[in-house]
Order: sequence, then C-alpha cells, then structure tokens
Amino acid sequence: MAGARSFRLLPLLLLALVFTVQADRLPRLIGGFVEANENEEGVQRALNFAMTEFNRATNDKYGSRVFRVLEVRKQIVAGMKYVFEVEVRRTTCNKSVADLANCPYHENPPLKKHSICHFEVYTVPWLGRTSLLKNECKDA
Repeated sequence: MAGARSFRLLPLLLLALVFTVQADRLPRLIGGFVEANENEEGVQRALNFAMTEFNRATNDKYGSRVFRVLEVRKQIVAGMKYVFEVEVRRTTCNKSVADLANCPYHENPPLKKHSICHFEVYTVPWLGRTSLLKNECKDA
C-alpha cells in the first residue's frame, strides 16, 4: 500500500522539479526590470534624450556627454521605462554644438568635470512621447 501511494506522488514530484528548473530560465519578475544592452536602438534613443535634457538644464556653457555606461535596465510598462547609471564628462564644445559625439573631453583640471548620473526615461514610442522622469547627478 505504501508503494502505491509513493508511486502516485512521483508524478507530482517530477512536475515540481520541472517547474523549479524552468523557473531559473524565466525572468525573475514579470513586468520587472531587466538588464538591457546599451547598444539597443531604444536604449540609445532614451540615453540621447536624457543627455539632451541634462545639457539643456545645466547652466554650464560646455556640453557634456556620456563617458561610460555603468548600468542600464528596462521595464515594460504602458510603454518602456529605462533606468541608467552613467558617468558623464564635460566636453570642450559649447552646448550650442548640435552633435557632441565627437567633442573631446576636457583634460585641463580646472575645467575637467565628471559626474555619476542616474536617469530615468519613460517612452511611449507609438505616441511619440518621451519624458525624463529623473535626473540626479553627483560629482565623481
């Protein structure tokens, strides 16, 4: 009798094992943040938007650009939310320059400035809406 009961529990134990193994392959939290590739097109657009807004908001006459991406995560909501931790450095170009991508960074100590910034960008691509939810920087 005990053998028959054990035999009936075996399928349940196998099913539990399959779910445990499969759980390791699934995202930890549906709708939660996941790591993103900094080279993804959507990530690049969001980061460029954050930097444009960052430069627009500063009183600095020089433009800044991303020196290094430390972390980028994304979350699917009613659109896409991106969270960035980046190192931002001051360039030698004025903010009026349309494209800061080729501007060298300041190396002169009085003008050399870099910060660690936390940006949160929310975008709804199909509505053409993007907003900067958070822009927090501290000197590094």
